[in-house]
Amino acid sequence: MKKNILSLLLPLLILIFTPGLAWAKTIVMIPGFQAQGMDWRFNQVTPMLQANGWVDGGNYNMTTAGISNDTQLRGRPADVMFTLNLPTAAAIATQAAILNNYLKLIYQRRREPLVLVGHSAGGVVARHWLVTSAQVPVEALVTIATPHVGTPMAELTRVLLSNTDILNLVNKLGFKHLAAAKSLLADLQQEKPGNYLYWLNHQPHPAIRYAAIVRSSDQAESMDFIVPEYSQDMNHVYAIKDRAERWNSTDSHFLSANDGHLLAAIMDYIPQEAVK
Repeated sequence: MKKNILSLLLPLLILIFTPGLAWAKTIVMIPGFQAQGMDWRFNQVTPMLQANGWVDGGNYNMTTAGISNDTQLRGRPADVMFTLNLPTAAAIATQAAILNNYLKLIYQRRREPLVLVGHSAGGVVARHWLVTSAQVPVEALVTIATPHVGTPMAELTRVLLSNTDILNLVNKLGFKHLAAAKSLLADLQQEKPGNYLYWLNHQPHPAIRYAAIVRSSDQAESMDFIVPEYSQDMNHVYAIKDRAERWNSTDSHFLSANDGHLLAAIMDYIPQEAVK
């Protein structure tokens, strides 16, 4: 009898007396177009999270020798965040396939559900992975200024790049990454039957927590001219409708320290449905 009671209590005792195990969280940050993992640091997102108790686990990079991360963590931090590099001009599916390799490795090391945070196109990459390749448990998806139902800017840029003269000028000016982004721009065109975002938005999405940081400023100097406000709200995704939290931000499209502040607040917030 005593042995049976001990076997039942053992998992609970481990949770109580093992620091950082019971309530540990792991954030994985996914960059947007033209960005890389270190941009989360340069734009003061990770320093703000560190000020709220999070540990910076470093930046993962894909090399010819495999996945590398120069940061060596001491022990097992309770709340840790990682960033990573992707070929951010590539098509969404291409980026998601590489993301899958990172997430499998991070989960292997942390052994707990992950929180995915995607900026701009990185949020779409995360959703593509969730509906096509998810092989590790995920607790939540947080997106920042993400074009969930597309952006007119993608169509405009794609049309401009179809003009040979403009394309040649773009290349001469050193913006070859724009020409390389044709597939990505096609993926981010405004949702309509038959295109990529229509397909993605009608795929079954897992029953996890969804939170969207939406740029909602009405001040010209800080408005998001890249992704419309409507498109940033995940509640406008057919498969997620009315399931996502909306967190308003008055920043422009690009990352800022305030995003770190909002991420910390989102991580501290317990949705009502989780309490029931």
